[in-house]
Amino acid sequence: MKTIGIICEYNPFHNGHAHQLHTLAQEHPEALRICIMSGSFVQRGEPAIFSKFDRARWAILGGADIVIELPTLYSLGSAQLFGTGAIRMVKALHIDALSFGSETADLDTLVDITKRMDCESTQTVLRTYINEGMSYGSAFRKALNTEMLNTPNALLGLEYIRAGLTYYPSLKYIPILRTSDHHDANITKDFPSGTALRKLITNMATGSNNCNKNSIYTSTDIDTTTSTNSTATATTLTKLNALNSKIKLQLQSIVPKTIADDMTNIISNGAYVNYNRYYDMVHTLSRRTSTKELESFGEFSEGIEHLWSKAAQQPTWDLVMKQIKSKRYTYARLQRMGAYLTLGIQKDLLQSAIQESPQYARLLAFNDRGRQWLRNDFEIPLIQKWAKAPNELNTLGQTMHQIDTLATDIQALCLHNEVKRMGHMDYTYTPQYIK
Repeated sequence: MKTIGIICEYNPFHNGHAHQLHTLAQEHPEALRICIMSGSFVQRGEPAIFSKFDRARWAILGGADIVIELPTLYSLGSAQLFGTGAIRMVKALHIDALSFGSETADLDTLVDITKRMDCESTQTVLRTYINEGMSYGSAFRKALNTEMLNTPNALLGLEYIRAGLTYYPSLKYIPILRTSDHHDANITKDFPSGTALRKLITNMATGSNNCNKNSIYTSTDIDTTTSTNSTATATTLTKLNALNSKIKLQLQSIVPKTIADDMTNIISNGAYVNYNRYYDMVHTLSRRTSTKELESFGEFSEGIEHLWSKAAQQPTWDLVMKQIKSKRYTYARLQRMGAYLTLGIQKDLLQSAIQESPQYARLLAFNDRGRQWLRNDFEIPLIQKWAKAPNELNTLGQTMHQIDTLATDIQALCLHNEVKRMGHMDYTYTPQYIK
């Protein structure tokens, strides 16, 4: 086994992710660890809290050898589209094995459940539950009648194996036992959930904005030589330095030491997403888009565009979601629909993504161990220069390229610090080589 793939989001990177990479390094020391990572938007249907460039760097510092971006059309998809797109990329890159977090490390059990997913009897029961108004995930859990699917990552793991059986039968699997709840809102010292860490970082913003009403800066961003009030500037610097120390102290127990300083600086500089800005965008577009137009976007079906338009008149996006949510339309699905609207992803484009595979693999970061692997031949282009990429791609690939660029631009526009909101950062980025 020369290469192990890890399908991930690292939203953001924390000790649980480092544990998986460390375990793989101990058990398979010779194998390269290649991360297929969501880019600017993630499967929960919103921008990742940090840029893909920062998250890729942290992945390398946390134990990965190579980080490849999963195109937005797949990273935003349902569990089935997300898993299928990622597995088809794993095959195109000739990766030997796949490791994923799971609530059980019993591979035989996982494969057995997966094989039942496409049985005619399971599909018949599945359709019955969906027709009764259940969401896809809930219907599958009930149709398969297994408690394991009540846990958050289980369905994704099964979708990886399901896609592997179809598109990459020779792929090996290395499940790593999860020791934390993916959606637990409370911080645990060893392996926090991504949800808890995002909540902590968002709460940090409140304290930061008490120091500066407009944006968040470290002491290096403040020019004390031109200040008209040196005493006030000194006081602000003292508060900001104290805040930086507090942020670092909180992060040190839940993210690897190798990235704690870097993540502290990113947070202090406001280079992370203000989700209020993003959902204001979605709310605005929802009000200005007609029901006829809404119908063309991904996952808008069964006339929900009429309820969506009506709910969009609510004063806050939270109230909009509460008005639309149902057993059939979960928050995750509604958030994906909002992202499809924001990024202009229509049903026909999603259908093309389902029928085809990712048209390229974009290199984000690598280390010394990964350098040799980059010289291999692959089934799809390995993109290192974003501006030149369209020349290597077919029409679908060029559309994926445009969507990825827009996703990064939208995410940047949502950052706390207005100085960081520059567009077209994809074109200025060179894959990070981390020794």
